[in-house]
Amino acid sequence: MVMEEHSEEGFGDFSVEMGNFEMKQVRDFDRIFRIGEGGSFAQHPCYYKGRVYVGCQDRNVYCINAETGELIWKFLAEGPFAPSSPVISEGILYIGSYDYNFYAIDAETGELLWKYKTEDKNAGNATVHDGRLYFGSNDYNLYCLDAKSGQLLWKYRTQGEVPSMPTIYKETVLFGSWDRFVHCLDAKTGRLIWKYETQGNVYNEYLMLVHNDVVYVPSFDNNLYAIDFRTGRLLWKFRTGTYGGMHSSPLFHKGKLYVNNREGALHAISPEGKPVWTFRINHAMALIEIDEDRIYFGSEDQNLYCLDLKGKILWKFKTQEANWWKPTIHGNRLYFTSYDCNLYCIHKNTQKLIWKFRGQGAPSKWPPPFESYELVVKSTSEDEYLEDSDKKRYEIDLGEEGSPEMYKSKITYRVSTQYQKKGKYQIDSREEEF
Repeated sequence: MVMEEHSEEGFGDFSVEMGNFEMKQVRDFDRIFRIGEGGSFAQHPCYYKGRVYVGCQDRNVYCINAETGELIWKFLAEGPFAPSSPVISEGILYIGSYDYNFYAIDAETGELLWKYKTEDKNAGNATVHDGRLYFGSNDYNLYCLDAKSGQLLWKYRTQGEVPSMPTIYKETVLFGSWDRFVHCLDAKTGRLIWKYETQGNVYNEYLMLVHNDVVYVPSFDNNLYAIDFRTGRLLWKFRTGTYGGMHSSPLFHKGKLYVNNREGALHAISPEGKPVWTFRINHAMALIEIDEDRIYFGSEDQNLYCLDLKGKILWKFKTQEANWWKPTIHGNRLYFTSYDCNLYCIHKNTQKLIWKFRGQGAPSKWPPPFESYELVVKSTSEDEYLEDSDKKRYEIDLGEEGSPEMYKSKITYRVSTQYQKKGKYQIDSREEEF
């Protein structure tokens, strides 16, 4: 069963013609490493003891009264915070920055306790377990520090960036890397136990799901992998889409797995990888959260969505820019960020705005979601005899309308004029926006 949510923009506009085309990834996905400075929020807020904590691309970490939206304190760093989200354990807030530092901040006062310098940007979320702090860096390393002092205990080097959030399971640490592997290490020593290679970057933005000794691994090859935790061997894989990649492991709820991808598909599947239903939108989809049988997620289309467990839309809340990170839920309130420079607090039943808090400055630069992909015509026998002069080349601008700050990015495809005459497909010779 497939449910469609249509909009005026997006890849869905080309559904009639897309059978003749395919999306190809032409370089590594690096959008999350190129977020610019400004007043936008590009992360998941953290709720802790009546306060909401969030980092901003204006270089500040903000501590906000969860009831009123009033500022309690702010901490200024040397660079922006994106998309590493705050994690709090035993009164200490941990967060990574583009300034190559990982910070430990007193959650009560906002005072710096310590910072640890890496060799590149820190774009991933940390995990705290048994007095140890685990986090990955763009310098290809996974780090293990003493959570109180910041002293290095060990580090493990991969062959790619590590923006993934480490997951602790049975005294091991699991994480993905841009080297295309999911790695399983001894959590105390950093010794490699096993690793499994996919065909794309492995990016679990939040904790990786491990259920009944099965590790569910997302990959930018658009497959969800089910790996035996004990052996590191593949059990099965489920294809979630054709382009865009995956950025999170599934959520398990009432006997089903709920997993989405960046191209705009949300799947409900069985623990054995069998499809139940699929919900689609025509824009890049953010990570999901499930609470009281409701599924929440943001989108590049500027909406925060609420669905039931059958994939039916219950409501949408519109902001002024993309909502790319999942909401934090506490009681009857949803706390979520938008690229329009605001942290929102709304009532989850009435969708009424309770308060919003604004970062400092204008919206930050934000590379288009699919700039690392190229749209090309699938090769056919009829295409082989056509001369280059018979082919027209078009470009589709992936920048957002009315956003001069947006990085310029193009997706290209080739159109044969002879194909048009034969009625194989029809595409106007004009620029179209995704």
